[in-house]
Amino acid sequence: MLGRISAAALRAVMVLLFLQTGWLGNAAWARTDLLSLGSNGNAVSFAPSLEFWLDPTGQTPVEKVESGADVLPFAEVTPGNKYQLENGALWLRFDAVVMDPRIRWKLEMPLSGIDKATLYYRDSLGRWVVQQAGDSLPISAWPQASLYPVFSLNHEVGQPTAYYLRVEHARIPFSTLPRVMGDAHLATDHQQEYLLLGAYFGLATLLILLALVNAILHRDRGFATYALHMAAFSGSQAVLNGVAGLYFWPEQPELNNPALVMLRLIAAASALLFVRTIATPKRFSRALDWFLLTLAGLLPVLALFDIAYPTTESFALLNIMVAAGIVALIMTVGVSLFERDRHARWILLGFLPIVVASVFPILRNFGVLSSGFLTQHALLLGSAIQAPILFYGLLRRVTQGGESIVRATTLRTTDPLTGLGSSNVLLVSLRQALSTGERYQQPCALLVIHLSNLPALQQEYGRETGDRAMVMAATRIRAAAQPSDTVARVGDSHFALLMEGPMTPDSVTQVATRIVASGLRPSSQLPEADPLQFHIGIGYVAEPARRGSTSPQEYLARMLLEVREMNDGSRKAIRLVQL
Repeated sequence: MLGRISAAALRAVMVLLFLQTGWLGNAAWARTDLLSLGSNGNAVSFAPSLEFWLDPTGQTPVEKVESGADVLPFAEVTPGNKYQLENGALWLRFDAVVMDPRIRWKLEMPLSGIDKATLYYRDSLGRWVVQQAGDSLPISAWPQASLYPVFSLNHEVGQPTAYYLRVEHARIPFSTLPRVMGDAHLATDHQQEYLLLGAYFGLATLLILLALVNAILHRDRGFATYALHMAAFSGSQAVLNGVAGLYFWPEQPELNNPALVMLRLIAAASALLFVRTIATPKRFSRALDWFLLTLAGLLPVLALFDIAYPTTESFALLNIMVAAGIVALIMTVGVSLFERDRHARWILLGFLPIVVASVFPILRNFGVLSSGFLTQHALLLGSAIQAPILFYGLLRRVTQGGESIVRATTLRTTDPLTGLGSSNVLLVSLRQALSTGERYQQPCALLVIHLSNLPALQQEYGRETGDRAMVMAATRIRAAAQPSDTVARVGDSHFALLMEGPMTPDSVTQVATRIVASGLRPSSQLPEADPLQFHIGIGYVAEPARRGSTSPQEYLARMLLEVREMNDGSRKAIRLVQL
């Protein structure tokens, strides 16, 4: 019992000595609650350890801040407070002590794009330890290469330390609070963030390449403007999230702000061009079309002006113009929907996540919202949803347009009712057959088939029955032909069958006989199982070399005339003509 009392008394004395040493060694430590950094390495809450002071001049050195801490108007930080710094600086102060030597503690400013952040503290010998990071410095000057400024805290165990964090951040209200955590926990957070960023930029790169390929293959401006928009937007996100500054130009920090402004405005302009290309507002409003085109051209010009003369007013103007672009985009899509544009719904569905996400950074830039996850990453998440939807919509647009072209092309070569070739197809095949026969002394035959009872069927049962009879006739003629033969429709009630290869007049007549017989078979597709009555004229070309200057058109006209002459009431259904 006595031993336990002695041990407890000894621990109490050591704690008193420790507190007395900390009080004498660093008077600033006692002014705020001491932040105890334990052994779990998880993120530690600052409240109520963090205090702030706004330096309006931005010229106060850390020694004066330290010595005047009792008289300077430091106040407790309230989460969500927004500070308009401009040419000033924000000082954040807290006191902490490390309790576990196994953990290296880090302080992170979880916001990319900070102009400059500097952490000061004194080591056990009273010397200042200074660490700096931010967009105005090359990555080699940062204490740790990262997307965000990361600083190392004093690793001396049991040594209470006063920390002073100075922040410079112009034009955008600053509201991000630092966070403290162990290096292992911080590394895990960074790995997860890098994974998500890698997935987004990988998807964006793939879609850009596919869009360029489709733009070249289909000669489609929709895919071209989509590729431009995705390239500019993903580039702006790379700058905004610190990826570009870390990997693309780590030693040229002067590129960070200009690249962000320019890419952001080009992304907005290309979005307007994309919508203009797909929705074609010129169809229903020339004024709206010119407004989109003018706004898309004005945005990059304003970006150049802001880069040359960066002011708070010019930055506010850029945000107003981006908001105007969003309104114009929504208005154009809305009019397209009203006009029943079949592609407008895909534009709306694709841009809706971006429109919603854009509200968060715009409101942050105007000081309405505090910096947070959504103001930092909402556009990234919105783009990840937008990109595949717009790409799918473009594919549907190109596919439907291609189908229309194919149908238009097919109508020139195919009869829409029966699916047989047109007379143009027949004439091309006949010209080739005559040329081949002349070279190899090979005969050919042209059969012109007339559905002679078609007028009677139409008159008695109507046009629909007549169309059904034509389709049935085409089916039966095709069934009698060989795969190498050409079957075409050459008139309202006339068909043609071109036969090539070794043949005799008798073998051609047998084919014609099978066609006539197939028409006489009753069918349930016609009322009262009426037959199909065929009259067939056979034009047999035995010696193509002796045909002279006779053209394929003349052959076809001759056979059509022969078949019309057969329709004189005679019972002869087949006529053989030597051509």
